[in-house]
Amino acid sequence: MLKQNHSIPPALKRDSRLNNSVVRSRKYKRPNAQKHGVFAEPLILPGEDPREFEAIHSALIEEWIPSGPSEQSRVFGIADAEWRKLRSRRFAQAKAIANSLNPDHPAFDEVRGLIAFGYLMCRQPETAFAEYASQLLRADKIHYLNQKIPRPNFESIADWAAAVVEEIKAVLLPATPGFAALEPESPDPATEALRIAIVRMQSFVTTIHMGEFLEYDLDQEERLDARIIRLIRELIEIKTAKQVLKRTSTDDKTK
Repeated sequence: MLKQNHSIPPALKRDSRLNNSVVRSRKYKRPNAQKHGVFAEPLILPGEDPREFEAIHSALIEEWIPSGPSEQSRVFGIADAEWRKLRSRRFAQAKAIANSLNPDHPAFDEVRGLIAFGYLMCRQPETAFAEYASQLLRADKIHYLNQKIPRPNFESIADWAAAVVEEIKAVLLPATPGFAALEPESPDPATEALRIAIVRMQSFVTTIHMGEFLEYDLDQEERLDARIIRLIRELIEIKTAKQVLKRTSTDDKTK
């Protein structure tokens, strides 16, 4: 009984390798941040948008086209360092804004605080006074509003809040530009500008609450720059070594 020959002819082997190569090249044609982020998790604080880190990571992948775990981990490290630098700059900005809105700080901007408080009274009449008065107004202004416009004198919260806003506009900030910003439906361009400013201030609250941690991060920008330079140097060295090995392997095969 003849044995069947199950060996694959050399030509078919070559075709099989070629087909596998094509499949692999199609499968891994365009790397992305998700595939290359398997080595570590970026530190995303509450309130931060992970898509911003993904955008940084993806841009670096497009720039360096990492191949293999060694290159991928270096590119991820560069992205992580750039992300931390961005956070540090935002913290510095948030801290400056927080000081300008802190009634106990020498840099307190009373005009800005009154306008912001009036805006919040328009939007959140039920809770704004209790939640934000001490954060945006000096103690003398809070006492003035409580004495001049006591809450029990009004039948509804809406009427009382409207009276507080009117007092801010007419008495506490006479002839100050930007009063249209306190009108909820005002088409004045100042309204949108102030709305954006308030949204930004509120978005900084989470960052400010992480102050102790971020203060350390803020002081490390020089260290992060040094880390980026080191990772780029390592990445270039790895890529160069791979090219040398590839050329050596090709030369050996041609001999």
